[in-house]
Amino acid sequence: MVSVGHRLLVALVAASLLAQTARAEKIRTAVPGANLNYLSVYIADGKGFFKDEGLENETVAIGGPAAIAALVSGDVDFSGAGGSGLRAAIKGAPLKAIMYQTERPTWYLVVHPSINQVGDLRGKRIGVSLIGDSEDRFTTLYIERGGVSAKEITKISLGTSPGDKVLAIKSGSVSAVVLDPAATVVAEREGLKSLAYLGDVFPLPFQGYVTTDRKIAENPAQVKRWARAMVKALMFLRERPEEAAEVGLKKLPFGKINKAMLTNAIKSWARALPPGVPGMPSPDGVKNILEYDIRLPLKLEGPVPAEKFLDLRWVAEVKRELEQKAQSR
Repeated sequence: MVSVGHRLLVALVAASLLAQTARAEKIRTAVPGANLNYLSVYIADGKGFFKDEGLENETVAIGGPAAIAALVSGDVDFSGAGGSGLRAAIKGAPLKAIMYQTERPTWYLVVHPSINQVGDLRGKRIGVSLIGDSEDRFTTLYIERGGVSAKEITKISLGTSPGDKVLAIKSGSVSAVVLDPAATVVAEREGLKSLAYLGDVFPLPFQGYVTTDRKIAENPAQVKRWARAMVKALMFLRERPEEAAEVGLKKLPFGKINKAMLTNAIKSWARALPPGVPGMPSPDGVKNILEYDIRLPLKLEGPVPAEKFLDLRWVAEVKRELEQKAQSR
């Protein structure tokens, strides 16, 4: 028989949990695609990092300008469409970049088996998620560095589904696509090949997150708590890739991939993380963001002030605090 004291204890614990749930702040985080590049958000949810920060997060997949429109309207609180966010900010949108997941791009340019070098793409069609987004721009930079003019290729918008991109090459609709490491593993198993790891070509902080000036002004504590949860998720991905793969298989539509393949893909993705506590771009990285994400795409003249577009104080604080915690152990 259960004692009265035991029932009372259970009731008190239940009441405490309900109170914690009631106090949790509901937020929405938008990611450009439900793929490995943004597994960190699903890790932050699945491993309780958001919950530990008093946040109840809903993740939605919205890319490019649509994500920025949702952010500005208040439909989402944070968006991983960092490049689109910065370009919107230069045009007057009240936005700031608050964090960068990696120190370099994590994409691979995957091609039809008949393509052996950049020059073979001359006159061909290349599939990207959205015309004008970061995939589009990085692909153009890579092609041009290989001696092929942007005018000599045709870009096709294929959406964010990795499966659709792989099918587009196999069907002959395009000759190349941009994929994350997990989709690249699947594509290679399907007979396609990786032509280049774009992270080796462009040392540019990547997968930036933006939020609104209003959020920063009205709820800076939430911004920091969100950043802390995300940084912990990035560290989890690097340090415990097997467990991260288990979350990924449950939460994301990877298709024909098993745990071992996804674990290797996560390790490949993690090579783009900076040493130590991630999330904060290096000084050189900040310069590259301003140059390649803002000045060059928008053909601006003169220097671009970092403080106008970046507010990295919270991720800097999180980095410092986690480093101090690690040193005190």
